[in-house]
Amino acid sequence: MQPRSTPSGVQTVARPIPATHGGAPPRGGTIAYDRRDRPTQAARPPQRSYDHRYARPSAYHVRPSPLAQRPPPTRTYYRPYYTRWWVHPYYRCTYATHVVVHLGYTPWPYLPTWVPPVRYGWTWSPGYWYGAVWTPGFWAPVQPAPVGYVYVNGWWDGGVYIDGYYRPERRTDGDWQWVDGYYLEDGTYVRGYWSPLKRGPEGYTWEAGFWDGEQYVDGFWRPEFRSGYTWVSAWFDEDGIYHGGYWAPLQDAPGYVWIPGWFDGNTWVEGYWVPESEYASADAADWQPPDGWDDGWDVEGWAMEPSSTPAPRPAPQQAQPKAAPDAVTEPTPLGLPVDVDVQDL
Repeated sequence: MQPRSTPSGVQTVARPIPATHGGAPPRGGTIAYDRRDRPTQAARPPQRSYDHRYARPSAYHVRPSPLAQRPPPTRTYYRPYYTRWWVHPYYRCTYATHVVVHLGYTPWPYLPTWVPPVRYGWTWSPGYWYGAVWTPGFWAPVQPAPVGYVYVNGWWDGGVYIDGYYRPERRTDGDWQWVDGYYLEDGTYVRGYWSPLKRGPEGYTWEAGFWDGEQYVDGFWRPEFRSGYTWVSAWFDEDGIYHGGYWAPLQDAPGYVWIPGWFDGNTWVEGYWVPESEYASADAADWQPPDGWDDGWDVEGWAMEPSSTPAPRPAPQQAQPKAAPDAVTEPTPLGLPVDVDVQDL
């Protein structure tokens, strides 16, 4: 598939097919079509399980990671990024959420005549054409929004439906403006997001944040262009996993697999190459995260039962970044927090 241009002019490439590395697709990370409550203990979400591809500490109880260069961000809306230091290195560019609705059937949201079955507590708002752009229908809650809040409509990413959520009418933690989401002619959805009113560094663009089902995770500044790389846009998959956007090299490295970089709330953690054989043989179930990977679970009602605690395992050797042949170091900061001082760059 050829790269395609986004409204910002940055090209994106085809989405890679993620590997499972010894584990089945995650369970418990989606919302049942006819229910809106949190998952039960029997259906613990991936971020609160022993699946170390996605398991991470609570963003409200995260401790400094021995793998990171800096302590957790002071701003709470950046701490969810930081929790991924406790995730397997190959999966730190992903993030388990609770926003994707499991329909249990094949939807046809891009067909004007399609109407879904009744969903209790919701009303269906049918799709419509706006010029040459088709806007698929969405579910809106029957109950009115809480005082001071606005409902953000749900949206479609292909056949995956991402549920809407309530956001504040205005923010009190800085100067922000809300940018509404919209569809492109090819059916791609540019999701709504909070954008800072303050101008960013020269040559940078704002990478939108996202709703994870519990809190809004704010975006960050990234270079608009990067020599030798193309930006792969973020997306949600059918299992409720958010795949963060990242820089992908334009030049292939035969015999290697690119492990995407990611923003940890403080800075960009650069991607790297690993041999295909090493990548294919990796088993996330045998990877032991640093202490603190389950911090805060008992506070949030996801305490682990003693009977389900596995026997301790020796920690395997950490995966180390490997430079691709003729790799070029990029001196420009690849990810910056919203409150960065432009004069310090």
